[in-house]
Amino acid sequence: MVTMNWHQVLMRTGWIFKTESLVMPAVLDLVGGSAWLRSFLPMLNRLGQSVPPLLAASATRRAPWKKQLLFTSSVAMGVLFLLLAVIWSLADLSVAGWWLPTTILVVYGVFFGTLGINQLVLSALTGKLIPVAVRGRVMQISSCVGSVIACACAWVLLRKWLAAGQENFVAVFVFAGALFIASGVAAIFFREDPDHDVPDRESSLSSWREAWSLLRSDRNLQLLAVIAALFGSMITLFPHYQALGRMRLGLGYDSLVPWIIAQNVGVALFSLPAGWIADRMGNRRVLKCLMFGLCLVLPLALWLSMQGAIGTAWFFVVFALLGLTPVSMRTFSNYTLELVDRRHQAHYLAIVSMGMAGPAVLASMAVGILIDWAGFELAFALVTACQVAGFLLTFRLIEPRRQPSRR
Repeated sequence: MVTMNWHQVLMRTGWIFKTESLVMPAVLDLVGGSAWLRSFLPMLNRLGQSVPPLLAASATRRAPWKKQLLFTSSVAMGVLFLLLAVIWSLADLSVAGWWLPTTILVVYGVFFGTLGINQLVLSALTGKLIPVAVRGRVMQISSCVGSVIACACAWVLLRKWLAAGQENFVAVFVFAGALFIASGVAAIFFREDPDHDVPDRESSLSSWREAWSLLRSDRNLQLLAVIAALFGSMITLFPHYQALGRMRLGLGYDSLVPWIIAQNVGVALFSLPAGWIADRMGNRRVLKCLMFGLCLVLPLALWLSMQGAIGTAWFFVVFALLGLTPVSMRTFSNYTLELVDRRHQAHYLAIVSMGMAGPAVLASMAVGILIDWAGFELAFALVTACQVAGFLLTFRLIEPRRQPSRR
């Protein structure tokens, strides 16, 4: 548990320096400046966290040492961010043209493919090493400690690196990359026994076939995938919140720092009750509460963006509520782990991840074009309707802890 927490604390601290809702959209705004371009971020995010994990599900299950995969994928994430730092340092923004945003998006797409495998391995390692009754505690500790450290780093470093007219994204990328590599080094210290009941080698195509077979045979998994897809529509708007606030309230890039801190404080505050409730009442109860909270975010964002000085003072609340999103993602994973024995956990996780990815992969571009064409209101209203539908469907999920044990 100590190693798991340190790995996630380091990962979370690095993550604050590349937040999809704030830092990376600001990077793309500097080289392109349209909602259409920002829409590539959620698409690459969910595409990378859905298809590669499904293709890697059988290999992950076969691997006797899961911590080696976690080390390799974490270090690779860090190296990719160091590569972004090199690219940005060599670029001339005044003459970069199309090649700079294209190169950034390609590297970022590979990063998310690596992240998808990393999160699959992390969930498999959680299912292997962390007992069900204390997984909520791990989420509490890592989120709270990680958020405190991340916010302190953001306050000390990002305020300087994102100062108006002096944006230093090279330093941002280097710091994030270094922390991802450090999280990989932390994974070496897991006390893991090798898996000896390794199944026969399977092809990537067999992973798709097995996943499809599992999905057809488990009605609760089908429902969970639908809820994950409705939740995933929220991700399509992640790059646009900062644009909504900056454009309508007339704010600069230095406004990102308090918003970044607010989002991470939100993660910590929501993780505390979520972890406590999950360990005592089950992850289904937590999922209901989180989905309800997400129904409130978008109407509040639109309202605050039209309130002038009041909106400027209180827009950070939107990002605090967005802290519900990563807590929800972790809760989806923890709920999924309880549905099935270890043999099929990787495939179940990949199926839920694919469901979550659907809207972001298929609709992100349309959402960006819609915002460019009609403004923020219509896109925000459609996504809010999806969150309400997802919340209502959570009442139909089973509670795994009341079912006969599958372990």
